Amino acid sequence: MDEPLGALDKQLREHMQYEIKHIHESLGVTVVYVTHDQSEALTMSDRIAVFNDGVIQQLSSPDDLYERPQNAFVAQFIGENNKLTGTVTNINGAICTVKLDDGRELGAEKVNVNSVGDRTLLSLRPERVEINPANDMDDILDAKIEELIYLGDHIRVRMNVAGNDQFIAKVRNRGEKRDLAEGQSIKVGWSSTDCKALDG
Repeated sequence: MDEPLGALDKQLREHMQYEIKHIHESLGVTVVYVTHDQSEALTMSDRIAVFNDGVIQQLSSPDDLYERPQNAFVAQFIGENNKLTGTVTNINGAICTVKLDDGRELGAEKVNVNSVGDRTLLSLRPERVEINPANDMDDILDAKIEELIYLGDHIRVRMNVAGNDQFIAKVRNRGEKRDLAEGQSIKVGWSSTDCKALDG
């Protein structure tokens, strides 16, 4: 199936995704589904292959691909992703310490860095970022809000974190008024296991 839903509006497209998935499950046949729509790929698939220049970068289940990207290309290709760069200063089992280019140190899950001194790109999903977190978070940094975008089910908060002014957090819309404003200085935090140390 080569991009069969490309011409449909959003609601019909989502409805048809579920219909095709149910038909596929009831027939029990293998379907190769080609799409450039990442959310469609995650919704429709049992296994996803991410290609770069004709070479498979990762072949795995949708949740594994999203939660555990094997390299920086896959992390950037699937879903939205915050990027910070630095150098590995310590490795302790599955967690490494990374000194960011601005001098701050963070913990991250070691994915495909091998030794102290390796350059790395840290990958962090926006929905894993906590705004003004409790002090028990592994990593907490200062941030300045640049932009707030209301998207219905969540608020997209673009901020400057460690020199990256495209750093994004997704704040779930719970219906209450949030005390966030453009230009505001806040703290952001996350668990080290949510931050992946990938190839630099």
